[in-house]
Amino acid sequence: MRRTLQSTMLFLLSFCLFGTLAFAQSGKGSLSGRVADSAGAVLQGAQVELLPRAADVATNSQGEFKIANLNPGTYTIKISYVGFEPFTQEVTIIAGKDTQLKAVIKIQSNNDEVTVLSERQSAEAEAINRTRAADNLLQVLPGEVITSLPNANIADALGRLPSVTLARDEGEGVYVQVRGTEPRLTNITIDGTTIPAPEPTVRQVRLDALAASLVESVEINKTLSANMDGDGIGGSVNIKTKTATETPTATLSGVGGYTPILGGRGVQQYTGTVGKRFGETKKLGILLGGNWDYTGRGIDDIEPTIDLANTVSMNTPMYSSMTVREYRYYRTRWGLTGSLDYKFREGSGIYLRGVYSDLMDFGDKWYYAPYTTKSPKFYTSSKSPDYMISSLVTGGKHVFNRSWFSWDAAASRSRETASAGNPKADFSYLGSTLKCPFSPADQTSIYRPVFGVAAGCNSVTSPMYNPSNWGLLDITTSRGQSAQLNLSGSASYARNYNLGGHPAVFEFGGKIRNGHKYQNATETVYDGWKATLYPMTSYLSDFHTSNFYGGTYAFGPVSDFNKLKTLAASGALSIDPYKTAQNTAPNTFNLIERISAGYLMNTVDLGRFHIQTGIRFEGTQIHTLGNIVQLTSTTAGAFAVTPTGHDYSYIDPLPSINVRYALSKNSGIRASYAFGVARPDPYQLIPYATSDTSAATSTTLGTVSLGNPNLKPEHANNYDLLFEHYLKPTGMLQLGFFYKSLTDPMFTTSTIPTTGQWANYQVSEWFNGSNAHLYGFETSYQQRFTFMPGALRGLGLSANYSYTASQQDSLQPYLQRTDSPALQRQAPNTWNVSPTYDNKHLSVRLGLTYNGTHIYNYLYQATTKQDPNHLGLKGPGGDQYVYSHLQVDAQASYRLYRGFHAMVSGLNLSNAPYGYYTGSKQFVLQREYYKPSYAAGVRWTSGQEH
Repeated sequence: MRRTLQSTMLFLLSFCLFGTLAFAQSGKGSLSGRVADSAGAVLQGAQVELLPRAADVATNSQGEFKIANLNPGTYTIKISYVGFEPFTQEVTIIAGKDTQLKAVIKIQSNNDEVTVLSERQSAEAEAINRTRAADNLLQVLPGEVITSLPNANIADALGRLPSVTLARDEGEGVYVQVRGTEPRLTNITIDGTTIPAPEPTVRQVRLDALAASLVESVEINKTLSANMDGDGIGGSVNIKTKTATETPTATLSGVGGYTPILGGRGVQQYTGTVGKRFGETKKLGILLGGNWDYTGRGIDDIEPTIDLANTVSMNTPMYSSMTVREYRYYRTRWGLTGSLDYKFREGSGIYLRGVYSDLMDFGDKWYYAPYTTKSPKFYTSSKSPDYMISSLVTGGKHVFNRSWFSWDAAASRSRETASAGNPKADFSYLGSTLKCPFSPADQTSIYRPVFGVAAGCNSVTSPMYNPSNWGLLDITTSRGQSAQLNLSGSASYARNYNLGGHPAVFEFGGKIRNGHKYQNATETVYDGWKATLYPMTSYLSDFHTSNFYGGTYAFGPVSDFNKLKTLAASGALSIDPYKTAQNTAPNTFNLIERISAGYLMNTVDLGRFHIQTGIRFEGTQIHTLGNIVQLTSTTAGAFAVTPTGHDYSYIDPLPSINVRYALSKNSGIRASYAFGVARPDPYQLIPYATSDTSAATSTTLGTVSLGNPNLKPEHANNYDLLFEHYLKPTGMLQLGFFYKSLTDPMFTTSTIPTTGQWANYQVSEWFNGSNAHLYGFETSYQQRFTFMPGALRGLGLSANYSYTASQQDSLQPYLQRTDSPALQRQAPNTWNVSPTYDNKHLSVRLGLTYNGTHIYNYLYQATTKQDPNHLGLKGPGGDQYVYSHLQVDAQASYRLYRGFHAMVSGLNLSNAPYGYYTGSKQFVLQREYYKPSYAAGVRWTSGQEH
C-alpha cells in the first residue's frame, strides 16, 4: 500500500508538471499592486478588475494583488471594496515587465467617516469583502469583531455565525458543531495547519484552550476545495494568527470583574500586541502578542436519576436518586503569538508564525446524593487538567510573471496533563438509616425536583449534612499525560493561462502529515478500608454556601481534597490493585497516523461564471497499539493485561466544484459540490478490550468495552446553493440551502449478544451505521444604517437564522429500535441577533444567541430494561437531549483620550442554564447554572488621537 501511495503521488505531480508546459507563453507582462485606505490600512478582499476583460482577482491579507500573463497594451483597472468609493485608473502593460500600482481608495461619502472610526465596523467591512472574494462558501470573523463581545474563547465567537451550535462545558463553548453535525466532523487548523486535539480519546479540538485575543481572524469554510484538507464534512475552521501590517500596532488592555455566585468570584484579563514593519520599503515585519485571563467560575448543578420502573406517566416523573453538585473553578488561560515575515517584492516573501496557548482548568467539585432506597453518598474531587495547543509554521510564496509557488513546513502539538480520570475521594455514610423518597405531590417545578420534603432531606439540619456521619471509603489520584505531535509539509504550484480567451489558473500540489498520539497516564486507587478511622471531620474544607441553586436545595459542609491527597501520600492507605488496573490499563495506547495527499485544481472565468474544479487524493495509513484487559475478581492479581496492535490503510478520492455566477455587480449565486471524509476518533480505533466479570451474578451481567480497529471512516456528498447580495454602504444578505448524504456514520452502542465470545455480556463498542441524510437552510443579514438621520446613523444590525433536519437510517441491529431518528448534535433551530451602535466615541454591541434542543446521545432501546412501562421514545427511557440555550451578552466601549478606551461587558446576562434530559423535557438528567459575569477595564491603542 505504501508503494501504491507513493506511486500515486509521483504520477499526480508528474502529470501536473507536464501539463503546465502547455501554458508557457512569451512576450507577456504583469500588473501587481497594493490597495489601502486613506489612513494607510491595507484592504483585504478588495475586488480588482482589469478591462477589457483580462482578469478579476482579490487582494490578499497584505492588501496585495498580482495579475500575470497580460498582453502588452493599455488597460483600465477598477477596484471595488464594500463601503468605499470605486477606484478607476488606466495602466500600461509592457512586455517582460511587472507594472506596479499603489491604489488609495476613499470611504463612500463624508457621512460615513464617523462609522469607520470604529475598529469593529472597519473589521466587519473587511469580513464582508473577504467573503465576497472567496472561491468557496466562506464566513469570516475578524479579531475586532470577536473581541467586541465578551467572547472568552474562539468557540464562543464562532457560535455567533449561521448554522453553528456549541457543545458547552463549565459556562463556555468548547466544541463547534457546524450545520447540525457532530464536533468530530469539523476540521480545525491554525494558519492552514491541522491542529491535533489535546484530549486523549477524540479528534475534535476544544477551542476553549485558545484565547480569543490571540487571533487576527477566524474563518469557517463551509464548502471544500481541492487545495484544502478533505476532513471537513461539517466545515473547516481556520484560525489566522496576527501578523505585522503597514500601520504600526501597539495595544494594551486590562479588564477586571466578578461573577455573583459562591459569594462572588473574580474575573481578570490582560492582553497586549506590538507589531511593526521595518525599513524604507517595509519589507521586514515583526509582531508579538500575549494574553492572560482568569475566571473564578462557580456552578450550581443538579443531576437526578430517573426511576424507570416507577415512572408510569409521561407527566409524573419519578426519581430514585439525585446528586446536588457544587463546582468552584480556577480557570487560567494564557498564550503567546508571534510572527516574522520578509517580503522580497509585492506578493512574494517568507514567514514564520507561531502560537502557544494553555488552559489550566483547575477546580473543586463536591456532591451529595440523597437516595430513595439506599444510603446517601458524598464525594469530593479536585481536578487539575492542563490543556495546551501550539503551532509553528514556516513557509513562503514566490510570485513569478505567469505563475506562483508556495510551500510550508509545520509542527503542531497539543497535550493534556492529568488526563487519566477524575481525582476524587468517596465517603461512606455512617449515620443511621436515611432514605429520601420522592413524592410528585411535593414538586413545584419540573426542572427542580426535590426529595424528602417530609423526611427533612432538603434541610441543612438533615443527618446527611452532618460531617461526623461520613467516613473515607477510598481516594483516587491520577498523573501522566496524553499528547499528539503533528509534523507536516506541503507545496503547491499554480500557473495563469488563457482558456479559449478566458483567464484561468491551473494549480497542483501535495501534502504529507504524520501524527503520533499517545496516552501514558495512571490512576491509582487507595482504600480507606475502615471508614470510621478517617472521619470527614478530620478533613473539612473552609468552603460553604448558603444559597445553593437559589435556595431550592440545602448543601452541607465539604471535605478538602488536598488534605486527603496528603493522607494518600503518607502511606497510611493501601493501593487497590484491581481498581487501579481497571482505571489505568484500558486507557494506555499509541496511535500513528500518516496522511499523504495530492490535488489538481483549475479555476476559470467564463463570462459571468467563475468556476473552480478539482480533485484531491488522500491516502491514510494507521498503526495502533492498545491493551486487552481481563478483570476476573476484585482480589489482588486477579487481572491480566495483554498488549495488542493493528495496522490498516486506505485511499480517498475527493472531487469538488465551486461555481459563482454574477447576477449583477452586487448580487450572485454560488453552487458547490464536494466529497468529504471524517476519520474515526483515535480511541475508537484502538484494539482494546476490557472485560469485567468480577461483579457478575445470576442477575448482574459482566461487562465488556471494545475498541474497533476496523471502524470505517465516514464520508459525505455535500451540496450547497447560495444567493448573496451586497448592500450599500456596508452590508450583506445571504440565503443558502445545503444537503449532505452521509455514509458509514459512527455510533456507540451497548448490547447483550447471545452468541460468540462475549455472549451474555453487556458489550459496549463503536460501530458504523447505515446511511444518513442532513439538509437545511441558513440566512444572514448585516447592515450599517448610515442612511438614517441624526444619531440613528450609528445603528447597525447583524442577524442570522438556520434550520436543519436530518434522518439516520435504521439503527437495527445495533440498537433495538425501528425508528429513524435525527442525527446526534443536530439542532433544528439556531439564531443570532446582534444590534450595534457606533459614533465617534461610543461603540455598543448586544449579542443574543439561541441553540435549539437536540439529541446528544442515542439511549432508547425497545427493551424491558430500558423502557419497562413501554412509554416509548418520549418517555424517561428515551434518547438523551440537550436543553435549548438562549444567552444574552453585551459590551460597550467609550473612546477617551489619546487612544484610551473604557470598556464594560456582561456575559450570560440571561443566566441561561445548560443541561440534558431523556425523552421529554420533564425527565431531567442535568441542569446547571453559572449566573452572569460582569467586567470593566481600559484599552489603549497607539496612534489614536482624541
